Amino acid sequence: MIKNITEVFGLQGVVLDRMETLEKSQKTILYCRSPRIFCACPVCGCSSKQVHQVKSRLVRHGRLNGKPVIINLKVRRFKCSNKKNCHKIFTENFPGISRKRTTKNFRLETLSWLTRNSFNFVGYQFNISSATLTRYLLELSPDWQNIDWDKLKTTRLGIDEHSFRGRHLVITITDLDNHKLLAILIDDHKKTLEKFLQNIPENAKNRLIEVCIDLKQSYQDSLKKLLPQVRVVADRYHVQELAKRNLEAVRQIVQDERGGRKIHLKQLLLSNRERLTDQEKIKLENIFKTYEKFPILREAYIIKETVRTMYSYHDRTKAEEKFQHIIMLLQTIHHSRYLDVMLKTLKRWKPEILNYFDYRTTNGFTEGCHTKIKMIKRVSFGFKNINNYIAKMTLAFIPLIWLINHHTI
Repeated sequence: MIKNITEVFGLQGVVLDRMETLEKSQKTILYCRSPRIFCACPVCGCSSKQVHQVKSRLVRHGRLNGKPVIINLKVRRFKCSNKKNCHKIFTENFPGISRKRTTKNFRLETLSWLTRNSFNFVGYQFNISSATLTRYLLELSPDWQNIDWDKLKTTRLGIDEHSFRGRHLVITITDLDNHKLLAILIDDHKKTLEKFLQNIPENAKNRLIEVCIDLKQSYQDSLKKLLPQVRVVADRYHVQELAKRNLEAVRQIVQDERGGRKIHLKQLLLSNRERLTDQEKIKLENIFKTYEKFPILREAYIIKETVRTMYSYHDRTKAEEKFQHIIMLLQTIHHSRYLDVMLKTLKRWKPEILNYFDYRTTNGFTEGCHTKIKMIKRVSFGFKNINNYIAKMTLAFIPLIWLINHHTI
């Protein structure tokens, strides 16, 4: 029975003498000791059973049914039996229990809670400070930052940025083949991305086929410089969002110019046309008639729908024809500085946009990571330290089984 209890608490390698539950303090005390009679000297390696001193120390081990579990560990200090050369006095070691006041099991449990909760909440539940919890977290951060490229064997990367705090943006890098978060860089500067790309081993660089990015010129320049053999793909979400943002900008200007009572147009204009009901389609046509003095509104809407139609094709040749049609529409419509910018952007990113139709690679997984990151930021009420932020976000994407293997006693 005692052996089964030690297995439940993950205390293999020690002997459990008895277990006691304190009703007042709501604690479970496990009285443990080493099963060995002899202990090897760390200096000369000679075995000794001459006990010099015995003391007990309390080690926090985790929680059971919401109650703290504490190990009352009986620790012996031995005197080396090699009287000729060594008289070293040393302390016996326990597997999985270091000289710290917590076991690896305790730190594992706090980290598993931290994947979904804030530092303050987890610290309150386990009665530790946020600084101590941060120290547990940063103990593993070097292991997270070492990417095993040979094991991943990835052929596609996703690169995008998200907000750390306000306008301080950081770069997210993901493995689109295995759906894994690889790294979060400390900022979105070009030099930071290039440093990451330079650290990729040559064999891993040769395996890469595609890198999916948003419409950011600095990313494109860095990839062409350091990964010239890789096909760069412009994420379809950002291309469609560009068309939607231009339509929204045109709508705001048109309604301001017309004056009078403003009609709610935003939802109708930005919704996919096939999702509109017959009544909503009639309403949309009446709106275009109402704003017939501003034909650019209809033209911006047509361009938005044409971009969506282009991405429904699976053949690159047809997609390229539709792309040329979009360029023609942008060149022949009424003058607008918003649509002029879109025309220049599409011309500059034409190869990258059309590369999507070869393998239909998107940054959907990267955007999903950003959604989860935003949820964790709300739960944690923000971050001040960028290193703590990166460590916390990386922890949230590590499978729990990895933590268990890392902390196995």
